[in-house]
Amino acid sequence: MVLINLEKYLDDNVNIVEIFFVKNIIENKMLDVSISENIEKNIKYKKTKEENYKMYYMNDKIYVYELSNDNQYVISKNMKKNELIKNNFSNGIYILSSKIDKYPQYTFPCTNELDNVALIKINEYKISNRISLNVKTENDIKCLYIEYKHSPNVELDKMNEIINKIIKNVELILNSEDK
Repeated sequence: MVLINLEKYLDDNVNIVEIFFVKNIIENKMLDVSISENIEKNIKYKKTKEENYKMYYMNDKIYVYELSNDNQYVISKNMKKNELIKNNFSNGIYILSSKIDKYPQYTFPCTNELDNVALIKINEYKISNRISLNVKTENDIKCLYIEYKHSPNVELDKMNEIINKIIKNVELILNSEDK
């Protein structure tokens, strides 16, 4: 089992850490984080939320439109640190720490020259007020990841314990699905 120490991925500019479960490494440079269609039936946590988004990407900004409630906002997500950790159960986990900033809607340009547009569905399995296990579907491809929302005043030992327990449980699920 991989033991994660969040401190390694945190600094003053990080407010989110995502831990993706890697199915395959393609040609030593591309990560396949897709999961099987039926993975959710094996998740033992309670689903707390399902959200559908339409996201518009341009340069460093993302315009997010929540399809369920008409909420709209603009964010930027800047990667601070990342690491691929290989383990015995699968090809490993990919850890990505980032800084997410929110901006007023008018900062997103009115243009047809977008980098990408995506329909995304996220099923959230909330573990605590800071940690959730998410199944994200984009272009009919599902991936599974842990999301940790960081704050400087949090007890990191407890967060590490919770995340490592989730990793162990998910790796057991993924390992049993491979058989």
